[in-house]
Amino acid sequence: MGPRMPHRDQEPTYPKYCRLMLILFKLWRSVSDLKQGTQSWTEAFDMFLHTCSPTVASILNNMQILHECKDSRDD
Repeated sequence: MGPRMPHRDQEPTYPKYCRLMLILFKLWRSVSDLKQGTQSWTEAFDMFLHTCSPTVASILNNMQILHECKDSRDD
């Protein structure tokens, strides 16, 4: 099925999570649409969170809840 999506609450993979969420939920045609040249993926994602629609914010939160439920089930 491929690699797992990174979790929002796992610090080592948080930049990867930020990059993936921007790719999935922000309109873009080139990398410069996703983030500024000197900006980190984390900074770009933080800015996106302040401007995204409530629907996108809800989807992101639901994805995290799903991860947490799966982790609890596996414990």
